[in-house]
Amino acid sequence: MRLFKEYREETVINRSRFIACVKCTRTEEEARAYIEQIRKEYPDATHVCTAYMLGENNMIQRSSDNKEPSGTAGVPMLESIRKSGLSDVCACVVRYFGGVKLGAGGLIRAYSGSVADALAHAEKTEEVLLDEWWITYPYDLSGTLENWLRRNTEIIDLIYDEQVTCIIHTERKDIEETVRDLSKGTVTPKYEKTVHTERLIQA
Repeated sequence: MRLFKEYREETVINRSRFIACVKCTRTEEEARAYIEQIRKEYPDATHVCTAYMLGENNMIQRSSDNKEPSGTAGVPMLESIRKSGLSDVCACVVRYFGGVKLGAGGLIRAYSGSVADALAHAEKTEEVLLDEWWITYPYDLSGTLENWLRRNTEIIDLIYDEQVTCIIHTERKDIEETVRDLSKGTVTPKYEKTVHTERLIQA
């Protein structure tokens, strides 16, 4: 699973404001650019602590306490990313100090909790594998075949030539059988390839 788009969530703890900003970043360059963007956006913040986890098998993991006591911000944020089950995540927590010290335990809970809540509430996508089929048929079958394909698959393209060629993506495993039935055996779909795509997870 990955984050669908950037998400932000603000919490106030003992008068300190914590703004958790999370985004899908697939490379270290993207993560660093996002961190830089947030730091420029909140130039007057007391701290902007960061953590990211990305790459194959989440091999790249970095964190920064940004002058908070060592181990109270970046590592707890990274731990929240690990526990979320998400891949390719960059998290920044912007803190505006409110005058009340939280202590080490309070800081750890604040930073890890801010990230955990933001990741829990953000929209997410999952990777799905879809088969691409090319189906070529005469115009007199357009009504029958296209109506079924529109209802049951994702039509990527329609090519109108001497016959119609419909390109579809689908998870269904009964395409060959169904198209043959609908065309009374006159049309045979052609499997082209399997494609990776991201689909929004409905809450």
